[in-house]
Amino acid sequence: MKKIFICSRYAGDVTRNVTVAERLCRKAVEQGCAPFAPHFLFTRFLDDEKASEREIGISCGLIFMKTCDEVWAYIGDGVSSGMRREMDHALRLGKAVVEIEEF
Repeated sequence: MKKIFICSRYAGDVTRNVTVAERLCRKAVEQGCAPFAPHFLFTRFLDDEKASEREIGISCGLIFMKTCDEVWAYIGDGVSSGMRREMDHALRLGKAVVEIEEF
Protein backbone atom coordinates (compact mmCIF):
# COMPACT_ATOMS: atom_id res chain seq x y z
CA MET A 1 0.00 0.00 0.00
CA LYS A 2 1.52 3.29 -1.11
CA LYS A 3 1.86 5.93 1.66
CA ILE A 4 0.67 9.38 0.59
CA PHE A 5 1.57 12.61 2.39
CA ILE A 6 -1.35 15.03 1.97
CA CYS A 7 -0.27 18.64 1.51
CA SER A 8 -2.97 21.31 1.44
CA ARG A 9 -3.92 24.58 3.08
CA TYR A 10 -5.08 24.68 6.69
CA ALA A 11 -5.10 28.31 7.84
CA GLY A 12 -7.60 30.82 6.49
CA ASP A 13 -10.92 29.19 5.71
CA VAL A 14 -10.28 26.25 8.05
CA THR A 15 -13.69 24.65 7.47
CA ARG A 16 -13.24 24.60 3.70
CA ASN A 17 -9.60 23.58 3.95
CA VAL A 18 -10.41 20.66 6.24
CA THR A 19 -13.05 19.53 3.74
CA VAL A 20 -10.47 19.66 0.94
CA ALA A 21 -8.00 17.59 2.97
CA GLU A 22 -10.72 15.07 3.84
CA ARG A 23 -11.54 14.69 0.14
CA LEU A 24 -7.86 14.18 -0.69
CA CYS A 25 -7.55 11.51 2.01
CA ARG A 26 -10.68 9.79 0.73
CA LYS A 27 -9.34 9.90 -2.83
CA ALA A 28 -6.10 8.27 -1.64
CA VAL A 29 -7.97 5.49 0.16
CA GLU A 30 -10.18 4.90 -2.88
CA GLN A 31 -7.00 4.39 -4.92
CA GLY A 32 -5.71 1.82 -2.44
CA CYS A 33 -3.29 4.17 -0.71
CA ALA A 34 -2.72 5.08 2.95
CA PRO A 35 -2.99 8.87 3.41
CA PHE A 36 -1.22 10.90 6.08
CA ALA A 37 -2.51 14.46 6.58
CA PRO A 38 -0.36 16.01 9.32
CA HIS A 39 -2.46 19.16 9.46
CA PHE A 40 -5.41 16.98 10.56
CA LEU A 41 -3.46 15.27 13.29
CA PHE A 42 -1.29 17.98 14.80
CA THR A 43 -3.97 20.69 14.86
CA ARG A 44 -5.97 18.49 17.25
CA PHE A 45 -3.52 19.25 20.06
CA LEU A 46 -1.36 22.11 18.75
CA ASP A 47 -2.66 25.63 18.13
CA ASP A 48 -1.94 26.52 14.50
CA GLU A 49 -2.40 30.21 15.33
CA LYS A 50 0.57 30.16 17.73
CA ALA A 51 3.74 30.44 15.65
CA SER A 52 5.77 28.17 17.93
CA GLU A 53 3.13 25.42 17.92
CA ARG A 54 2.58 25.74 14.17
CA GLU A 55 6.32 25.29 13.68
CA ILE A 56 6.31 22.15 15.84
CA GLY A 57 3.41 20.70 13.82
CA ILE A 58 5.07 21.38 10.48
CA SER A 59 8.39 19.98 11.71
CA CYS A 60 6.71 16.79 12.95
CA GLY A 61 4.99 16.35 9.60
CA LEU A 62 8.28 16.74 7.75
CA ILE A 63 9.79 13.94 9.85
CA PHE A 64 6.98 11.58 8.82
CA MET A 65 7.29 12.64 5.18
CA LYS A 66 10.50 10.61 5.01
CA THR A 67 8.44 7.42 5.26
CA CYS A 68 5.91 8.40 2.57
CA ASP A 69 6.11 7.31 -1.05
CA GLU A 70 4.54 10.43 -2.59
CA VAL A 71 3.31 13.87 -1.70
CA TRP A 72 -0.06 14.97 -3.04
CA ALA A 73 -0.31 18.76 -3.04
CA TYR A 74 -3.66 20.43 -3.64
CA ILE A 75 -2.75 23.64 -5.46
CA GLY A 76 -6.25 24.58 -6.65
CA ASP A 77 -6.49 27.34 -4.03
CA GLY A 78 -2.87 28.42 -4.34
CA VAL A 79 0.20 27.34 -2.41
CA SER A 80 0.59 28.59 1.15
CA SER A 81 3.98 29.14 2.81
CA GLY A 82 3.54 25.92 4.81
CA MET A 83 2.70 23.98 1.66
CA ARG A 84 5.72 25.45 -0.14
CA ARG A 85 7.93 24.33 2.72
CA GLU A 86 6.50 20.79 2.54
CA MET A 87 6.78 20.61 -1.24
CA ASP A 88 10.38 21.86 -1.20
CA HIS A 89 11.26 19.35 1.52
CA ALA A 90 9.70 16.54 -0.53
CA LEU A 91 11.84 17.46 -3.53
CA ARG A 92 14.98 17.54 -1.38
CA LEU A 93 14.08 14.02 -0.20
CA GLY A 94 13.58 12.89 -3.79
CA LYS A 95 9.84 12.29 -3.31
CA ALA A 96 7.39 12.58 -6.17
CA VAL A 97 5.13 15.62 -5.72
CA VAL A 98 1.79 15.17 -7.43
CA GLU A 99 0.12 18.56 -7.92
CA ILE A 100 -3.67 18.37 -7.86
CA GLU A 101 -5.61 21.37 -9.14
CA GLU A 102 -9.12 19.96 -8.85
CA PHE A 103 -10.95 16.80 -7.92
